[in-house]
Parts: sequence; structure tokens; C-alpha cells
Amino acid sequence: MELTEQSCPGGSRLSLNSMDNTRDLGGIEVKGGLRIRPGRLLRSGDLYHVSLDDQNDLRRKYKLKTVIDFRTEAEQKERPDEIIYGVEYISNPVLAESVMGITREKETMEQFFHFTGDGEAYMHRLYENLVMHRRAQSAYGSFFRLLKHHGDGAVLWHCTAGKDRAGVGTALLLHILGADQKDILEDYMASEVYLQPETEAVLRMLDNRGVPRRVLKNVELFLQVKESYLLQAFEKIKEKYGTMDKYLQKALRLSPFDMNFLRDRYLF
Repeated sequence: MELTEQSCPGGSRLSLNSMDNTRDLGGIEVKGGLRIRPGRLLRSGDLYHVSLDDQNDLRRKYKLKTVIDFRTEAEQKERPDEIIYGVEYISNPVLAESVMGITREKETMEQFFHFTGDGEAYMHRLYENLVMHRRAQSAYGSFFRLLKHHGDGAVLWHCTAGKDRAGVGTALLLHILGADQKDILEDYMASEVYLQPETEAVLRMLDNRGVPRRVLKNVELFLQVKESYLLQAFEKIKEKYGTMDKYLQKALRLSPFDMNFLRDRYLF
């Protein structure tokens, strides 16, 4: 069954077996009683070891044309996306390894499992960097220009789990398209529900390995989705730029024409 403007509830999860946090923004209501077109804007976790059935569904049912990868180069090499026939792949790292706290000496998740600092402070710094670091601003600006010039079919953007870098990018996009803060936060927090089984499995595995409680708590913080993280990012934007629209124009170099063009393209 192909997606239609009537068949897609707002922000629904795609019926994929190997991708728990892949969602279509189609159907989300925005200002003026308009809605986001279904089958065009997909947010996700990575495409590492995606099943053949899911690859076929993404290409045929959801008309996937482009994948935009927000991960660092190290993460992309460690867990490369499966290549789907006919789909264009664009590497667009939001932050460098040094800002993410990643080195090339060990696997990314192994580094987080051995993190001994303050996990809560790390996550707050991460979200501040996601909206304030010049690299992130440039990457998100490029992301929106890619969406502006995209043709028919769906665009899928992702980080690793689809909650932090993809979450902030999606929140900014939803603001541009006219969603209110309540709906932006609701979409952001949906990742907590969809990722919960995986989070619990990882924590059980680490607990069985005898990992210290402090490390377990930090890993839980890294894997969780917390409303306060995104709200802090919004507050940093307000502190420096006054309004979200000024941030989008000054930091991400998006003109009012660019934003109106995105609304015309992706709303109905």
C-alpha cells in the first residue's frame, strides 16, 4: 500500500522490522490547519544491517530517494549504512569526533560504556553544541538546503539512534514548517518509547557484565531521550538570538524565501 495524504497519521512510525525509530513526519498538523505531506520526510536511526525486506519497503513503498547521514566519519566507518539500490547517500556530519568526545582508538559505543565523567553534563553540552557550534549550524543549514532542492520521493536523515542529532534537526525543521512547541516536543519524545526495548537490553547486558553503577547510570543517560535536553537547546537559541527565526536566518543562513519554499514543498 502506498502512502496517501489521508492514510498517514501524524508522525507515525514506519512498519519496518529492523528499524525501530524510523518515522514519517507526514500528517503532523501545523499553523493554518495545514499538514506535512506523507512519504516525503523520514527521520531515523542508522541503516546498519537493515533487512532486505525493509530495504525493499523503503525503496518501493516509501519511495526513498536520498539518505542524509549526520554521524561522524568514524561512526560511518564503524557502522556503515546498507546501500539501497537507487538511493543517493549524502554524508553531512553535524559535529566532529572531537566535539562528540569520540576518538579513533576504540569503537564508539565502547568509549561511552567506559565514560567516567558526568553523563548529565555531557548531554547538556552536546545539545548546546548541536545548536551553537559552527559546524552544527553549517550542517543543519546544508540539510535544509538539500530538502529545499529535493525532487520527488522521500528523504531520510539519521544519526546513530535517531534521537539527538536527528532529533534537533527534526525539531528545527518542524519549527520552519509551522509546528507548535507541543507537537515538536511530542515528536522528539516519541524516540524514548520506540528505543526503550533496546535501551533496557543494553543496560541488562552491562549489568550482567558487572559494570559499575556510575557507568550504568551514564550509559542510561546517553541512551535516554529527555525533554529537558531539547528545551535547553531552545533556551540557548533564545539567549543568543532572541527568536528561533532569527537563529535560522543568522546562524543557519536560511532566508525567509528559503523557509517559505520549504513550507510550499512539504505542506498540503
